[in-house]
Amino acid sequence: MAFTHDIFISYGHLDDLNPFGEERGWVDLLHERLSVLVGQALGYEPNIWRDGHQLQGNDELTGAISEGVTTSLLLVPIISPRYVQSDWCNREMEAFHAGEAPTSGAGPGFRSRVFKVVKTPLPEHLKSLEPEHIRNLIGYQFFAEDPASGLLTEFSSDPSDKNYWRMLNRLVADVTKTLIELKHSDRNQTAPVNAPVESTNPVREIATPPALKASNGTPAAAKFVYLAETTSDLAEERERVRDELGQRGFSVLPEQKLPLEEVAATEKAVRENLARSALSVHLIGTRYGSTPEDDARSIVRIQEQLAAEHGATNSAFLRLLWIPPGLSTGALTIKDERQNSFVAELQKRMTAGAELLQTSVEDLKTRIVEKLNPPKAISRGASGSKLKQVYLICENRDRSFVRPIKEYLFKQNIEVITWLDQGEQDTLMDYHRRNLRECDAALVYFGSGDEPWVRKNLEDLEKAYGYGREQDWLANAVYVGAPPSDQKEDFLTHLVPFVIRNFSSFDPNDLRDFVSAVQASDGGR
Repeated sequence: MAFTHDIFISYGHLDDLNPFGEERGWVDLLHERLSVLVGQALGYEPNIWRDGHQLQGNDELTGAISEGVTTSLLLVPIISPRYVQSDWCNREMEAFHAGEAPTSGAGPGFRSRVFKVVKTPLPEHLKSLEPEHIRNLIGYQFFAEDPASGLLTEFSSDPSDKNYWRMLNRLVADVTKTLIELKHSDRNQTAPVNAPVESTNPVREIATPPALKASNGTPAAAKFVYLAETTSDLAEERERVRDELGQRGFSVLPEQKLPLEEVAATEKAVRENLARSALSVHLIGTRYGSTPEDDARSIVRIQEQLAAEHGATNSAFLRLLWIPPGLSTGALTIKDERQNSFVAELQKRMTAGAELLQTSVEDLKTRIVEKLNPPKAISRGASGSKLKQVYLICENRDRSFVRPIKEYLFKQNIEVITWLDQGEQDTLMDYHRRNLRECDAALVYFGSGDEPWVRKNLEDLEKAYGYGREQDWLANAVYVGAPPSDQKEDFLTHLVPFVIRNFSSFDPNDLRDFVSAVQASDGGR
């Protein structure tokens, strides 16, 4: 079959009415934004079919829509209470699934060609009316639970609603990736990838997505990540992790909701997805979560247990478990005793290949990427031994004071990694945490900063193990330097073995014990 349209948008017209009487409706804006953003990603404007836009005055409505939906590669239904009660929308859904599918999309494990956009949450009495074809799709939820009221609230299509744009960008990324897979193949392609396939051509065979190509252009093995289903209180955090992985070219499983009718079906689906994955990620919060109808264990607990079993028989499989830092500080409390027991059990039975993190979501995202892309081997000096690395932490205005320290350490055949404090915040934090994980020693320069700044960085040295550090520090020190102050004169700490004071010119002897400690061990990793 010749697929003449890229996307068919199926919706109830009631959902495109603006309650404020303005001209542009929610669906109208989504259509326009999909066209622009997907077009920018592909390099050409996608052909989107939507009734009222493609129809001519003399077109027969039913036949035109039927042809539009069956000749479209992708279906984007706008799910709402109106949609599931509309005979017309349900017929469009049936026609799409009854039509001939692209032969390139028939392989095992291929994602659905339906991108379910949930505009308005369905009340309980209407959930059974959701089309069976898409009931198990995770979809793109344009609503969230209001923490204050507990009510489900729609995202606004206004440019200021960050939640709306975060979800829209995820939809755009997934639609773009699937269109590339369906329309552009290395083996059959005669036109450049940024040019549209002529409407008279059939869909071409699926190619390896560009993000999963090796540097020499040959297909590379795709890395799948099992991002475990979690409870509603962590839904936003899970979406942030999913977005990060998608942006970096990794495929996320499961692609459909896990079945909850019978535990046997749940476990089967989890095992099948784990078998395809290099890593599993589990977000565990204060709530216990849903359970299969014939089992007392939560879906969160079942996934974690099956991942642990899979890791026990597959040494290459890695697991990352994340708990909100508020649980350790007391800012968050667990009221369900079942969840209390589960979290306590996890903290006691971490095994090889598994890490339990109690850090920010940004730290978790960084650690996931590091697990999937291990760092390259550390450079070696002239003697062939691994260079020791010292992380020199200072404020930008102290760089002239620390320059003699850097030069001296360099002459001792020590690689000095310098603190950064200018640039994008996310980039700076990634850089900081990577150094906390990888450097052999740390030297905090107490200069223009105050004592709380110093102690915050000393706490970060302790947190390094939560960021994934695996080796003990060889040596850590605080260098209390110019300009002098009473606060610096009184500074004492047990958090590092070396506290060095020098308010005048640099003296190499001040660093003698620190350097000896760094050089005393071979620092094997």
